[in-house]
Amino acid sequence: MFKPLNTSDHTTAYRKTLLYGHHGWGKTTQFIHYQKHYGKGFILSGESGLSSIRSAGIDYLPFTSWSGETDPDKGQYSFVDIFKWINTDEFKKNEYKWIGIDSLTELSDMSMEYADQCADEEAVKNNKAKNGFAVYAQHGQQIIGACKQLRDMPCHFLVTALAKESQDDNGNIEYWAMVTGKSTQQQLPGIFDNVFCAVRHTATGGTNTDGKVIRYVITDEYRGWKGKVRDEKRRLSSVEQTGNIVNLFKKMDMDDAEFEKRKNEGSK
Repeated sequence: MFKPLNTSDHTTAYRKTLLYGHHGWGKTTQFIHYQKHYGKGFILSGESGLSSIRSAGIDYLPFTSWSGETDPDKGQYSFVDIFKWINTDEFKKNEYKWIGIDSLTELSDMSMEYADQCADEEAVKNNKAKNGFAVYAQHGQQIIGACKQLRDMPCHFLVTALAKESQDDNGNIEYWAMVTGKSTQQQLPGIFDNVFCAVRHTATGGTNTDGKVIRYVITDEYRGWKGKVRDEKRRLSSVEQTGNIVNLFKKMDMDDAEFEKRKNEGSK
């Protein structure tokens, strides 16, 4: 009745990635790299920062609420309505190679606002005090559920978010994706194959490098950052100097001979 599958036949066709980090690192710019490398894509945008990729000609819709009014003439779209459209044949006809959310930080705020509104209405309806725990539970279900469903679509999936600094129980500094609710925050990395942490550093002390912004991607748990990567051949370092995450995927995907050749050239 059942025929076991074999892991050697399994291929990870699509990259499911969370990219979070500092302001100004170039998280939104990654969609240009995706468009060039993977082909036509679609962005669910909650930020006004798309001006940085205006010339790329990427399709998008702006979400202005979690579940509010959708009126294209007013430029208003609820995330829920966009999400429903993504699951229609009309959307699928576009044959997008990737979907992006920019950013989850904005979407999280809207989700929390909607969950809070629902709790207020429920309290009035039942003549009871508002259940604060229910607000966070609903919010978490909304964010995690939406990310899981978009992740499972047959295309690449890239989500951006800002980083939030916090302390653990021992006083150690940690950096998580900036979404509301500690539980949601800590569940989020488990949804994705890759969690890349975007860090920028301004060089000082050198004649040619003073003031130069250097961009890094953290791919592992390192100095409080919560990175991870599906890197079967372990080619990526814990910290990679790059401002383009597609370069990391190329490094992971190249054949062994090409990888060794480039590694040897870099060591000279």
